[in-house]
Amino acid sequence: MKHEDVKEIISCLGGEKQVFHYFKDRYCLDSIDYAMVRQEKSAFKVSELKSSKLGRFTSKPIVKDRLKYFGSGEIQQSELALLWPETRESFVLGLDCWGKADRGWDQTTRNQCNLVLQLNFSQQHIKDYLRLVKPNDSYGPFEYRGHPISRCDRKTMSWVRMDIDFDTNEVLIEEIQNDWLRNARRVLNRLRKRREKAPQTKPNQVNRFIDANYEELEQYVENVLTPYDKIWAEASMTAAINFIRKDLGINNIYYHSFETGIQIKQVCGKPPRSMYTKLPKQFGFELGSEAPKFIAEDKNSKRYLKAIKDPMFYRLAS
Repeated sequence: MKHEDVKEIISCLGGEKQVFHYFKDRYCLDSIDYAMVRQEKSAFKVSELKSSKLGRFTSKPIVKDRLKYFGSGEIQQSELALLWPETRESFVLGLDCWGKADRGWDQTTRNQCNLVLQLNFSQQHIKDYLRLVKPNDSYGPFEYRGHPISRCDRKTMSWVRMDIDFDTNEVLIEEIQNDWLRNARRVLNRLRKRREKAPQTKPNQVNRFIDANYEELEQYVENVLTPYDKIWAEASMTAAINFIRKDLGINNIYYHSFETGIQIKQVCGKPPRSMYTKLPKQFGFELGSEAPKFIAEDKNSKRYLKAIKDPMFYRLAS
């Protein structure tokens, strides 16, 4: 996308979006809801659901354990939200712009800009973070300013970068990533290793931005962050898909495959393979040779694609 196009979306939709709640496997219920909307149905028969492509979701506890509530043998769209569990994690969604036409640094397919959707921690989480980690600088010990994180008073757990084309009604999800969870775990592991030889080693001897003691840091990483470790990737993908469909009004969603993404974006090193294999399959993306039309017809990315043997992309069936 061009820089002015990204800025226009942010201007229209607001720099900070709504609160987004997530619980394990919420995407299953969202997928069922979306299918009803697309098919203009107010209900699905349970037998119909099980025999469809959505049938893979019926083995998930969030769906399986709740099918018993539908004694009529039908799942009503109006009742799907009632199946949400009481325990949820809350985020505040934010929008930002990424990229300055520097392909080697930006890692964007078209060597243009991306729209960024941020999943920012709730204020309650920030209170726990401040109380336990005791950061001594507004720039936290688990952040990297060189990435598209929130620049206001929010703290970003993860983000999703997207290239968008309204003419072809397509979105390519370029990247889903987090620094915070990985860096917090890394700091704690380094501290534990140091303490094996020097038991009195303090967190600020490993990271100078932390004034917490060992027990406080351990409580934050092991207790406060653990729920996020289990859901961050699928929460990020769910938030992105919902945003693309509901806010942007686009149904054709693509996602990079592991090998093609690395080559076309000139990624240094290798990202976690599961993010480009397990995650898209979990959501029902299907791998194929078809590239997004706006990528295949772009002068720069067309040249990049020709240099790749058998380029592959994931596409989410609409």
